[in-house]
Amino acid sequence: MRHYLFHLFIICLFQHLHSTLADAGKVVYAVNAGGDEHTDSFGIHYLTDPLSIGVKSDYGRRQAVIRAAPNDNILYQTERWHDASFSYDIPVKDEGDYVLVLKFAEVYFYGPNLKVFNVRLNDQHLVAQDLDIFKKVGHSTAHDEIIPLTIRKGKLSVMGEFSTFEGVLKLELVKGQADNPKICAFYLMKGTPDDVPKLPQLKKPVDDEDDSEEEYDEETEDPVEPASSSKKSTSKNGNKKSKIKSGPAAANPYAEDSSSLVMPIMIAFGLFIPTLLCLCRL
Repeated sequence: MRHYLFHLFIICLFQHLHSTLADAGKVVYAVNAGGDEHTDSFGIHYLTDPLSIGVKSDYGRRQAVIRAAPNDNILYQTERWHDASFSYDIPVKDEGDYVLVLKFAEVYFYGPNLKVFNVRLNDQHLVAQDLDIFKKVGHSTAHDEIIPLTIRKGKLSVMGEFSTFEGVLKLELVKGQADNPKICAFYLMKGTPDDVPKLPQLKKPVDDEDDSEEEYDEETEDPVEPASSSKKSTSKNGNKKSKIKSGPAAANPYAEDSSSLVMPIMIAFGLFIPTLLCLCRL
């Protein structure tokens, strides 16, 4: 009997682990805000935006969005915004660990502090405060906010805070200190942040990289390359101009010549000795 119960326990545990691993990375709900349905390069299927409140905009389609794959540009080029707070209801049936991925791109403003808003879950959990997309990544650049959460025994746990959960996750874009709240797309996935496909890393501006590679010597005022720059092509080194010398160094007119003082000293000394002898005889 004990062996039977032990084997039954092992089978149940294996099935639970298998189910958990199989569900990891499974998207349970996804919406292309302000746009039509779309399947991205990772196979995630986004539904057409179900909301009618606010403004459905495709203004971002005038330009390409950096960091996003060409096939996925549309997820960041369309958006829904409103001049007041607005929200989406996400149905969640099963308990477990989830990740909410929010997609943004600033396609209108060209500076920071011009659009700043908040993101809140279930009226209680502030998951993004004073979100300034341009300040984070710049203009027309994809940005994802990744928010892990857990639903167990009728409780929603987000960032160490708990609230009552009744089967619907409310995603609210809250009007902040500047302009209007917005969102481009979002999805809820079972699993952890490690299961979420990540955007490519942001590249530093070329000008900043060049400035950091060159150091200047105070005496020569010529750029001094670090040791790693020896790997650069010789053509670049050949293009650098060295200083042109105008000729041998000129003599300093104020420098003293000790040899010109020897003769006057000897003459003075020769006249001083006879004069001293004559004075002694007197």
